[in-house]
Amino acid sequence: MKKYCLALLVITVFLVSSAMAIDCPSATVANIQVEGNVIFVFPTGQNWHLVGSLSDMGTKEKYAALLAAQMAGKQVTIRFPDGYNCSAYDLSIPSLMVRTIG
Repeated sequence: MKKYCLALLVITVFLVSSAMAIDCPSATVANIQVEGNVIFVFPTGQNWHLVGSLSDMGTKEKYAALLAAQMAGKQVTIRFPDGYNCSAYDLSIPSLMVRTIG
């Protein structure tokens, strides 16, 4: 019964978190900017996005994925909280996830 409850909890958390997020269109990484403790990314055809602060958990890993994708010419998908406008210039909301494609 414990395993069933745990599995149900994990599935519920996944569904709730994915329903409250938006994936920006996949694009190649045109530019990455490190400014102090903060990482920004400029996907081709979009605008600057905040990847996150280096002191935040997961930002170093997202930065590494973006660098690898940029060097390999691969596309990335960047996820933000629900309501985020991928085409707007918004450097106040950090990304939730970076996915490399290909």
